[in-house]
Amino acid sequence: MKYTFPYPEIPGIEFPDEMLHGIYAVKAIKGKTVDVASIVRAGMAKPIGTKKLSSMVSGDDKLLLIVDDISRPTPVATMLPPILEELKHVPDKNIKFLLALGTHRKMTSQEIERKVGADVARRFTIMNHEWSDAAAMHDYGTLLDGTRVVLNKAMHEATFVLGIGSIAPHPAAGFSGGGKIIAPGVATEETVGDIHWKSVQVPQKAILGVRNNPIRAAIDEMAAKAGLKYVVNAIMDGDGKVVEVVAGDPVQAHVEGCNEALRVFGVEIPMPEHANIFITDTYPLDQDLWQGVKAMCALDVIVPKLAAAIVVTPAREGVAPTHPELLEYGYLTLEATTRLVEHGLSKIVAHNMVQGGRLVTKAIPYLVSPGVPPAQANRLGFLSRPTPQAALDDAIAKMRQMGEKPRIVILRTGGEILPIERIKSNST
Repeated sequence: MKYTFPYPEIPGIEFPDEMLHGIYAVKAIKGKTVDVASIVRAGMAKPIGTKKLSSMVSGDDKLLLIVDDISRPTPVATMLPPILEELKHVPDKNIKFLLALGTHRKMTSQEIERKVGADVARRFTIMNHEWSDAAAMHDYGTLLDGTRVVLNKAMHEATFVLGIGSIAPHPAAGFSGGGKIIAPGVATEETVGDIHWKSVQVPQKAILGVRNNPIRAAIDEMAAKAGLKYVVNAIMDGDGKVVEVVAGDPVQAHVEGCNEALRVFGVEIPMPEHANIFITDTYPLDQDLWQGVKAMCALDVIVPKLAAAIVVTPAREGVAPTHPELLEYGYLTLEATTRLVEHGLSKIVAHNMVQGGRLVTKAIPYLVSPGVPPAQANRLGFLSRPTPQAALDDAIAKMRQMGEKPRIVILRTGGEILPIERIKSNST
């Protein structure tokens, strides 16, 4: 058996055919020519829960279009022309863009042009979200539970707010997309941390790929407070092709989009407890290991205790450029991280520590990454190996030492896959 990873700089692996339990990936829609603009137009022609965008916005409105950042695969540049076409009665001077960074680093001018398109980058004002600048924030009120809603002030200054993103399984919100473009997309570090920290208080299986969860309810409430009125969300397949676009009400359209995303990203894995070596890449969330932790969350759903877990990622920008504390402490258990939070550790860092910690403290974890030096990988709790083959050979040897027959599960597109356990019934 030969298997290659979706990275030209990282070599593949070989192993005996009888060791393979299965290879699983996000579904790819074959034989279909993708015209993103046409799919966007079709989605906007039948908005869910709202009127057509063109009839909701007047020429006097001050529009704010919020788009996800370079760490997300959403093809914003090809989605924007039909959206702007519906807004052609609005003068360019009345339209601004805000990049939903969360607590990620600012995007460069070249990245902005790549994300939104050269023409859009020239025509409109485009702002990076200043998540660490209190002067860039506004208090939008209080949630029902008493939580203060402090977000970017650009929404307060607009009369119509539109969010553009994509929908895929997400370990802190259930699914990306919808109101998540607002919170945590354009929130303060404290708010981002609160949202993420609350998500790790429940098992991963209760969040990942589950639209109806308490974290999403808070996100929807925050987005409504901020004035989000309309979303355009793409659902992409395993090849990164747009297969559907939902548009309209931030909640109703998102619910429909999550149903479609579940069909695309949900992958049934029969009896994963019968396997003992699990391999995943972090594609398409390969910018850094901070993003790559989502693949670790996918593994956590199905990896049994003391199985080997091999994470393969380029992590081209290293571990976490904007959150060096992650390297200081490494991935830890919820209990250990909670003690650090009580002594002042940022909750957004704590959340990432727990997400990775669930895997590295349960499995025999390996990291193969040209962007993460061995000493850093070890600090996080991984066994660092130079190639996937070296990691696999080591894992096979460990399983045999434990008296087990090596059985391998491979998760492709690990950054977005939603593993669903299928336990074989007695009647089959």
